[in-house]
Amino acid sequence: MLAAMLLLEAIASSTAQAPADSSLQSMLEEESPDVFLAKATLQQYLSRVVRKDWDAARRLTHPKTLGVIAQLKRRSGVERHNLAPWADGDVQLKTFSFTGTRQVAPGIVLVQVGEDTWRTEEQGMSVNDPAVYLLFKSRGGFLVVDKKAGVELSGVSNRSVQVGYAGYLDPQVTAQARRESALFDGRHR
Repeated sequence: MLAAMLLLEAIASSTAQAPADSSLQSMLEEESPDVFLAKATLQQYLSRVVRKDWDAARRLTHPKTLGVIAQLKRRSGVERHNLAPWADGDVQLKTFSFTGTRQVAPGIVLVQVGEDTWRTEEQGMSVNDPAVYLLFKSRGGFLVVDKKAGVELSGVSNRSVQVGYAGYLDPQVTAQARRESALFDGRHR
């Protein structure tokens, strides 16, 4: 009888702990607000690329990136850039899925995507091609800055992003991050 009571108590306590453990696990797996917003922006961007809504895709592209694309067109006559899908009719994005994320710094997020594309020249689908999109906080929200095709998150270092895209992040985001870290570290003014 005592063994049965102990067994019932053990079962009851293990079921009582399961929800607490799962809520703790969900808190640990929860995304930061920056990652959540960056993924939402990229979802919108890629959905517009799939629909070939180029104007909307451009609105979600960082202005400095659009400037780089325009310079390429002036110099070479073609908009050869990973974020100019309107210029390459041979490759059409059909579906995509997010496979990973990493926050480089406040306001800078990398998102790894698996892309399924139709390739006109080959008359076939290319399935789950890896690509890493760089998103920076600008103008009060996130904008798509670049696409590293054929690369996974592990192939993009935080330092290369911070150095290679200096000036893309709004200065207010950096200042806000410094203020917040100073408050948490006890170094406020």
